Amino acid sequence: MRYPLVALPDAADEETDLKTVFDEIRDFYAVERVPAVFRWMGRDAGYLQSYWQATREAFADRALDRPTKEILAFAASMTAKSDYGVDFHLREARRLGFSDRGLTEAVEVVQLFNTVTKIADTLGLKPDFPARPNGERPHV
Repeated sequence: MRYPLVALPDAADEETDLKTVFDEIRDFYAVERVPAVFRWMGRDAGYLQSYWQATREAFADRALDRPTKEILAFAASMTAKSDYGVDFHLREARRLGFSDRGLTEAVEVVQLFNTVTKIADTLGLKPDFPARPNGERPHV
């Protein structure tokens, strides 16, 4: 069982400047209670507001849509070995339409590339291929 190391603000303690952000977070994630990590950030309203703005921007549909970004967040949480992140992003991926089969495929890809990178890193292998197809250089 996981226990927080610090007390988390309770919904009853929400300050006026946090209420708007907390309402947005609840709507964005379709939850009744603001997730613990955001409640902890709420101890510093400016930090929470900045982080939440960055989160909304990161998850906005642009070249990648939100479900794709959510599965990337799930993969990053797996790689970081974050139980909280895995639980959080697994819930979101499911809510946004990923099937068990799709989630299984995501886990397979993460496992596969974690394995190959560990082998390469353990053996001290250096890339023997261009970073870009055909050795193209980025335009500056």
